[in-house]
Amino acid sequence: MTSNAEAGALAERAEPAGGVNNLSRSASARDPSFILRVVSAVVFLPLLVLMARVGGLLYLGFTLLFIGLALREFYLMMGSKGLSPHWKSGFLAALLFPIGIYARLRTHRTEEWHLAGLLTVLLVAMLLAELRRGASKQTLVNASSTLLGVLYIGWLGAHVVALRELPWSLGLPYAEGMGFALLPFFLAWTCDTAAYLVGRAWGRHQLAPGVSPQKSVEGALGGLLAAIAAGALARAWFAPFLSWGAALALGALVGVFAQLGDLVESLLKRDAETKESSSLIPGHGGVLDRFDSILFAAPLVYYFLVWEVFAR
Repeated sequence: MTSNAEAGALAERAEPAGGVNNLSRSASARDPSFILRVVSAVVFLPLLVLMARVGGLLYLGFTLLFIGLALREFYLMMGSKGLSPHWKSGFLAALLFPIGIYARLRTHRTEEWHLAGLLTVLLVAMLLAELRRGASKQTLVNASSTLLGVLYIGWLGAHVVALRELPWSLGLPYAEGMGFALLPFFLAWTCDTAAYLVGRAWGRHQLAPGVSPQKSVEGALGGLLAAIAAGALARAWFAPFLSWGAALALGALVGVFAQLGDLVESLLKRDAETKESSSLIPGHGGVLDRFDSILFAAPLVYYFLVWEVFAR
């Protein structure tokens, strides 16, 4: 078991030295990564809006792409720890989640038989694959890391396409799904950006020093307030299906859980002793680094809409 001291030392190796105080002292300095973040956003955000507007197979393809890339990064992190997750069965199960949800919502079916069946097949396939490998002291952790990747990235990520296809099961015009689909991105990424900027400018108190030393309490509060404001802006801009109270409540919930999603991914990276999941996206790191908050925000928005807004 890792001690607090060891955890802190590991975090320091994974993050630049100095933590929050060092960031606040250098807030006025130029940050090359921020420029790359802006450029990446300028390129990607219009594409996201276009894909959300079109929906259908295009948006399903986008969901499959980000799940596949994020799961690859996750399994590579597990490999760096000496684990051997089952790539084939893991990828098959993770990619079948969004496909199954897409097909279910398109045919107005609400039962969850595909989830139980998929998990059954995955479990049997993993155990048979371990049996083929022969006796090992890592059988349990290999199977566990495979299943964690499937559920953490495949199942949670499948809610991205579920939001776009939700109008089918609610009996609403399909165009409404564009607003559903954009909500988690708008709220979570507004929260992420505000937390980053406020933390750099005014961060003094570390939020989770053993997990992510550069995240500050001030940044977290800034992100939360920005998410609440983004909820109100979304209500006025593209989400008229939300009441004002629901918009503020959803903004607050996403403001909390998006940051928890970021911390969860940071925890996994600390364990794998890596700073970023990859360097695929300029200024952000890997796909998992960019979508970690979405993995928590998308399911939250989905069930908030189903249970609270539309009372289904």
